[in-house]
Amino acid sequence: MKVTLKDIARETGYSISTISRVLSNVGKISPKARDEIIQAAKRLNYPVSRIAGQDIPGKQQNIALVTDFHEGEFYASYYYGIDRAAAEEKVRIALLNVAEPRKNIKKFMSDLIAEKYFDGAIIFIPELIRQDYEDLMKIIPDHFHVVSNAMIENPLLATITFDGYSGGHQAARLFHEAGYQNVGIVKGPARKAESRFRYNGFNDFVSSVPEMNLVWECDGNFEFNSGVQSFYDLVESGNKPEAIFICNDLMASAFIDTAVANNVRIPDDIAILGYDDLPMCRNNNPTISSVRTDFKQLGTASIRSLKNRHPKEGQQHGVLSLIPVSIVERESISTKIEV
Repeated sequence: MKVTLKDIARETGYSISTISRVLSNVGKISPKARDEIIQAAKRLNYPVSRIAGQDIPGKQQNIALVTDFHEGEFYASYYYGIDRAAAEEKVRIALLNVAEPRKNIKKFMSDLIAEKYFDGAIIFIPELIRQDYEDLMKIIPDHFHVVSNAMIENPLLATITFDGYSGGHQAARLFHEAGYQNVGIVKGPARKAESRFRYNGFNDFVSSVPEMNLVWECDGNFEFNSGVQSFYDLVESGNKPEAIFICNDLMASAFIDTAVANNVRIPDDIAILGYDDLPMCRNNNPTISSVRTDFKQLGTASIRSLKNRHPKEGQQHGVLSLIPVSIVERESISTKIEV
């Protein structure tokens, strides 16, 4: 038989409205009444996952991974990394899709919180802008903790993401150490903060080294066709960079395939470095050097941030934590030998 609030009221002598406030963690209730109601709820086997904001020993936490589905290796690798982290951290993770997120995210999160099933949420929706986060802040209660994995400047929600600036900086440093002087970059969408951080890190290092020159830039959009088009844009420009940092692996793979089809030798004619180190980098011919982003490490940091916060702590507003990145060198880059 399903346990109801009326059963808990009969057991404790408190009113249904008082019990509802305790189980929803709203309003001012005396510690004695709160404890009696929670203990009675557990004795009657009222579903503990529906007791909002309570630190119940032994309870396995339920975390929502809120995103908008996209096909391709990036999202598959991201989901896989979060899932592996959840298994190690002994939490349940549920992947939830938001269609048309800029239009629907506020209602979606309101409904999710009202269900009282999830203890917190990880949001990864790169399309959201600052106004969307401001709207979310108005409807997320303090006891329901949320972490974002998408970068925006001056974040509002607690944000855990990769250090894109360092990734771009390391890319330029690698080219410098390999002996490349004239370099280029295929950027991501300018509207995305992560794209700008990668570009700024790369450009800042190049600008700091007198013998390096950024001789070619191309606007990309993180899609395969953008990588194809960037090769033809390079040919049309007449510029001849010795090495190009392409700001995601999908564009890098497309650029390399198109270059090889046009009798350009990689890395002899142009060295290529991608970003994210997706499985395609190992399977491409030639294999692709890439900035590695560890999705499992990202998932672990995000989940621990949610697990380790007490329900009464409230939200961590504006806290930004960066996960370090590294470079995996493969066949698409070689040390330039001076003759």
